Amino acid sequence: MKVLVTGHKGYIGRHVFLELSKRGYNVHGIDLKEGEDILHCLPNENFDYVFHLAACPRVGFSVENPSYTFKQNSYVTSVLLEWAKNHNVKRLIFSSSSAVVGDSDIPNSPYGLHKLISEQECRLYSKLYDLDTVCLRYFNVFSKDQEYGGSYSTVICAWVKMIEEGLPLRIDGDGTQSRDFVHVKDVVDANLFCMDFKQRFNGEFYDIGTGTSISLNEIKNMVSEKHNVNFINAPERKGDVKITKADINKLKNIGWCAKIDSKQAIYDCF
Repeated sequence: MKVLVTGHKGYIGRHVFLELSKRGYNVHGIDLKEGEDILHCLPNENFDYVFHLAACPRVGFSVENPSYTFKQNSYVTSVLLEWAKNHNVKRLIFSSSSAVVGDSDIPNSPYGLHKLISEQECRLYSKLYDLDTVCLRYFNVFSKDQEYGGSYSTVICAWVKMIEEGLPLRIDGDGTQSRDFVHVKDVVDANLFCMDFKQRFNGEFYDIGTGTSISLNEIKNMVSEKHNVNFINAPERKGDVKITKADINKLKNIGWCAKIDSKQAIYDCF
């Protein structure tokens, strides 16, 4: 079986690519980090499945560079969908984001809007061209090996880095904002579950999270249990939402749920 992974050198894409390789699949990757742009480097051969993880996933960056992130997120996805339609792809698994919801079912950032546009186009391709697609809305993905400063950088890896360097830990806002933190191993597991699922998705979307939300202040308390550090407050970031929490029922109803205890896994990171 042949599988294409876009963004396979990124944080989540790397984990997906490695797991597919372990399973013995014929896996091909495309990534800008290797000078391969989806707009120009899509292979002229057929694939069974496509995992589309390539994106510019930083909310703040999208606020400052809305047209560029539109190109790298929405337009690139559109080009990939058309290519998949023409190359006998059985299913495209699209990496979306909880940012599509914002604070009141409306995106707070260009990044969230771009992901929502791509979700709608995935659904259209399933309806109009019979290309099966599924959209996975990731919440805050983390793990101990998460790179600080990377595209999916979280407060967890940022604070780990600051602790290592003996620097004060920054809190944006008052620390009451909370996130649904989901371990990268669960995210990989959800992706492969959707590849193996026997029924059609027809462009449906699913939240990928734990169904619980953990505040920055709770993580601050975890850190303080282990380390003697200073915290400094900074203004809230533009485009950020106050609370994120996955609705896990839809995916649970078809047989998948997160397995890793996020609070314990976060505690173990420090």
